[in-house]
Amino acid sequence: MKKGDRYVINGSKNWITNGPKADAIVLFTMTNKAAGNKGITAFIVPTDAKGFKRMAPDKKMGISAAWSCSMYFEDLEVPAENLLGKEGEGFKVAMSTLDGGRIGIASQALGIARAAFEEAVRYSGERKSFDKLLREHQAIQFMIADMATELDAARMLVLRAAHLKDQGVRHSAESAMAKLYASEMASRVANKALQIFGGMGYSKEMDAERHVRDARITEIYEGTSEIQRIVISATLLKD
Repeated sequence: MKKGDRYVINGSKNWITNGPKADAIVLFTMTNKAAGNKGITAFIVPTDAKGFKRMAPDKKMGISAAWSCSMYFEDLEVPAENLLGKEGEGFKVAMSTLDGGRIGIASQALGIARAAFEEAVRYSGERKSFDKLLREHQAIQFMIADMATELDAARMLVLRAAHLKDQGVRHSAESAMAKLYASEMASRVANKALQIFGGMGYSKEMDAERHVRDARITEIYEGTSEIQRIVISATLLKD
């Protein structure tokens, strides 16, 4: 609701990354419900503003180093000068950053998977079973080969999307492909790595279990895997 040269905002949002520590946020709010997407407006809001309330950090199964929390806005007054873009351009602002954000999550997934892979390869050269190093068993060799192949495939998709972004070329489908494949690949690779560690992989003494937990979120935030498939298919099936 607009009141003079200020906007009065009420509402809430969950899972705000860096929310517990942020000095300011970009807030997207509906300023004209009847206008649909064109009724969304973006604001820059300091977190010490009156009416701004953030809750305790969320308790999550993974990515514990990335704090998040819920936020509430109760009669929060934001001056018009804090608009990011113009009124009604919030959706455009959000979409302009989303494709790049998906490349970022794909890169995160790639890093998690790479760490899991390298630790599993190292462990396979240290641990023995049936008087042989793990890496000397064909079953382990096949797992490592699959992991390495998937890692390289994901890396190529991420690099392609990043290159297109650098060139200023539309890359919605390519970013979605990179995010979809890299995130699901990360879960597969992290699970295979844990399997190579065996019982020790299930212990918190090793990082293997953490990689499994950290990888899972990359299939969810910045658009779930299902959303990525919708974006990809909509681009391919466009009339």
